[in-house]
Amino acid sequence: MSDTSTQAKGQLFGIGIGPGDPDLLTVKAVKVLLKADVIYVPKSKEQASTALDIVRQYLPDHVVIEQLEFSMSRDLNTRISSRKHNAQLISNELDAGKNCVFVTLGDPMLYSTYSYVLEYLDERHKVETIPGIYSFSAISSLLSLPLCKGDDKLAVICSFDEQTPQLIESVDTVVFMKVSAYHKQLSAFLQTHPTYQFVMISDVGKSNQTIHHSIGVLEGEVPYFSTVILQKEKILKPLIKETCLA
Repeated sequence: MSDTSTQAKGQLFGIGIGPGDPDLLTVKAVKVLLKADVIYVPKSKEQASTALDIVRQYLPDHVVIEQLEFSMSRDLNTRISSRKHNAQLISNELDAGKNCVFVTLGDPMLYSTYSYVLEYLDERHKVETIPGIYSFSAISSLLSLPLCKGDDKLAVICSFDEQTPQLIESVDTVVFMKVSAYHKQLSAFLQTHPTYQFVMISDVGKSNQTIHHSIGVLEGEVPYFSTVILQKEKILKPLIKETCLA
């Protein structure tokens, strides 16, 4: 019986699976999923179920699905301890020769829990990260809406503080991710800056996708998977009209 240290090690793949449409996975991502032994998803009601719905048709019958809980505590040490624990769980499977896949919505290198795992994964393990389509890329393509032209500047943010208004006014296009956490602040800004072009899409690429061009939508409850694109008046309006679910 061979020693554990001489066994073939597995490999970790971080896969971006896009915002919601299973057809937006890359060919490379699908090839990796078909060979996966273990699939990891962050354990939250919204993200886990959505991620699994997107990739389910590409999973082999034998695959094991593991949900990893990442602490959201305000205490940094508690969050770090949680990340280290999850990195160790993955490391154990890699040492056993398993091909492990961490699936993440959008792209693995933009506001992704996957990046926290990489911080604490032993460097002896082989890792490959496969890019995915950003939600705002899917939205701009859906609307045939250029994000930038020529010398235009683009900002991508996921919070709203006292410096945000200045940032918005300093660029031509702003993408607001995780907007459900600060939609009231964004609404207050837009009420005093009415010349901006606004579009918010929730659940892009899914059957319940909605499109809104009125800032009034920010006054109500904003779904978790919502992204806002804000542009200065000079850029043309998108081609697709507002939609909402009954």
